[in-house]
Amino acid sequence: MEPVDLTACDREPIQTPAAVQPHGALLVVNSACEEIIQTAGDTQGLLAHERPPLGRRVGEVLGVSLEALMRLSAASLDAEPVYLGSVRPAPSGAEVDVVAHARGGVVILELEPAPASRPAAARLLGELRAIAAALAAAPDLPRMYQTAVHMLRRLTGFDRVMIYRFLEEGSGCVLAEDRESDLPSFLNHHYPASDIPRQARELYLRNLIRVVPNVGYTPASLVPSLTPTNGQPLDMSDCTLRSVSPVHVQYLQNMGVGASMSISIVHDEMLWGLVACHHRTGMLVSYELREACKHVGQILSQQIAAREEAQAHTQAQRLAEGRDDLLMLLGRTGQPIEEALAEHTAELLTVVPSDGVAVCRRGEIIGAGHRPSNAEIQDLADWLLRDNAPDPYATDRLSKRHGPASAYRARASGLLATVVSHEESLLLLWFRGERAQVIEWAGNPHKPVEPGSDSRVLTPRTSFELWREAVHGHSRPWTVAEVDAVRRFRDAAFELGRQRRLDELNSRLRQTLADKERVIAQKDLLMREVHHRLQNSLQLVNSMLMLQEREVADPHLAKHFAEARRRILAVSAVHRRLWRSDQIQSIRFDTYMNELRDGLVEEWGKDWDRHIRTRVVPVLVPTDAAVGLALVVTELLTNAVKHAYGGAPGPIDITIASGPNGSIRITVADQGSGMKQTERPGGFGSRLTRMLMMQVKGQLAIQDNRPGTRVVLTAPLLAGAEGRPELGGGIPRPV
Repeated sequence: MEPVDLTACDREPIQTPAAVQPHGALLVVNSACEEIIQTAGDTQGLLAHERPPLGRRVGEVLGVSLEALMRLSAASLDAEPVYLGSVRPAPSGAEVDVVAHARGGVVILELEPAPASRPAAARLLGELRAIAAALAAAPDLPRMYQTAVHMLRRLTGFDRVMIYRFLEEGSGCVLAEDRESDLPSFLNHHYPASDIPRQARELYLRNLIRVVPNVGYTPASLVPSLTPTNGQPLDMSDCTLRSVSPVHVQYLQNMGVGASMSISIVHDEMLWGLVACHHRTGMLVSYELREACKHVGQILSQQIAAREEAQAHTQAQRLAEGRDDLLMLLGRTGQPIEEALAEHTAELLTVVPSDGVAVCRRGEIIGAGHRPSNAEIQDLADWLLRDNAPDPYATDRLSKRHGPASAYRARASGLLATVVSHEESLLLLWFRGERAQVIEWAGNPHKPVEPGSDSRVLTPRTSFELWREAVHGHSRPWTVAEVDAVRRFRDAAFELGRQRRLDELNSRLRQTLADKERVIAQKDLLMREVHHRLQNSLQLVNSMLMLQEREVADPHLAKHFAEARRRILAVSAVHRRLWRSDQIQSIRFDTYMNELRDGLVEEWGKDWDRHIRTRVVPVLVPTDAAVGLALVVTELLTNAVKHAYGGAPGPIDITIASGPNGSIRITVADQGSGMKQTERPGGFGSRLTRMLMMQVKGQLAIQDNRPGTRVVLTAPLLAGAEGRPELGGGIPRPV
């Protein structure tokens, strides 16, 4: 025999059965002209017309137009079915309730027999308020479930009312039950996922209430089967009269059910479960009662959501206390996070209730409590990292997810794991041991359906007797709050580790800076000593030259000593300026020129103070070029004193400005007789000037100042290899 395909029910077109339950009638109306284009159900009995309604207008059949019905009920049609009221189609006919909704460009009218007597609105509202108050007063969820089934059974009159919750992997369990005493109990019985196929659950989420008044009905076909306006099957997803799956009908009949009603319980836009109502005989449920039951289902959904959230919040607070205490302990250790976790592994058991825990880092494993072996834990860690598992990863049936875990399911059937650091391969793993249990099924779950006489048709199981099954490889499940607690602990531990590494780096940086400051202080002290000694040495040389100058009888020779002292003065001024400046690589050349000018005035005499004038703009010059430029300016000033005025005081202007393309332009101009033609170009001063100009890669231009001589020194300032300004370029010209 070929195996039964359990996915066949998932592929059944239950949204488009092209048939209805025959206790009512369905009319498909062309909304443009109100012509009835499809019919199904007991149109003859409910409408009491000799002529079939197909092809006629709504007004002719119901005695009132669709437009008038909508106007009277103040309804607007959309995908949600709306109640348009009750009408009497013919004088001799009975009253019918009309529900309408729009679908696929047409209007669907559903007609059902109106109840002989309708419950008073006040009484029905009072019942709903009493149910809501009773649900709110229940002390816990189990007693609230029991209150709900008891009061719903009293409201509806069904023989059995159950609350059925969906579990993992689609199976379900009866949590509460209220029934006639002679009926067998299904309380705590489990049902396989195949009992309610996937697409049926989708419809339960869409239609909050579903009624089958007579399980043994014969479907009434839709005529014609395809909608004339589009040639497609009619989508009956929102129809109350929609014919249910033949497999479901047979399933109910096998259970001995004559009528059923299902109320959806929705939580977070997901199908949490159902209120299942069963009756041994047929039973019509009026529109008013269905709406009341739908409202109770919504109240129940809200109560369940609120109480589950409250339980989760309470558990989260309790877990947060343990988590925060452990994080405080880890923070006080001052150790890297991986070392702190390894030292306090046992305390990790307080993060979430578990039987064992392990810290895994780069092959090193430290554990506490009941847990697998280190080799098995390392295999688990490698599997989690290799397969990019969700983080945190939680399962209460580890052996079904990871085959090798079957060998140690007694110690670890449940796993909750997280990766604190991928770089360090640092994982935390919590374990829960196996909790063997016996599940009570309503019938054999391994034979939910059987082949019928036609091998292409599935037949639901006929027995719903208690069937017990021992389940192994499962642990106590991890709650949402526990998974969230691990997620929060992971994030906090990662942040603590990051902060610890940052503190360590800052400590190293502070130590490095302190060492550097000590070195700088030592160098500063050394530089002060070097500067002091250099100044003393230059002063000593200058003093010796001065003494030598005074002892020399030859004026020409004394002049050379004086020139040498002036050159030493220029070098000494650079060093004084460099020592007082915050910068080492460059100095303010304008300030330096003013100091050099004052030094020369002191050398030549006070009479020169009013004659030597400076006009300078702020400019930075590299230190290694400043000495050369200063010596050149010194030579030019000396030449002007010697050749323009013969040593007597006279006007000399020093101008420093920025030249084109970032160059520096220095001008020394006198108003005397100018340079004598007998000045030897090969003299020491000329050779020194040419050498210095080659060093700074500058140019000299001698011009007629009328009267006197103007000498212009130009040198470009360029960005050096280390980003500092440099002088360069140009071809030297001899003086």
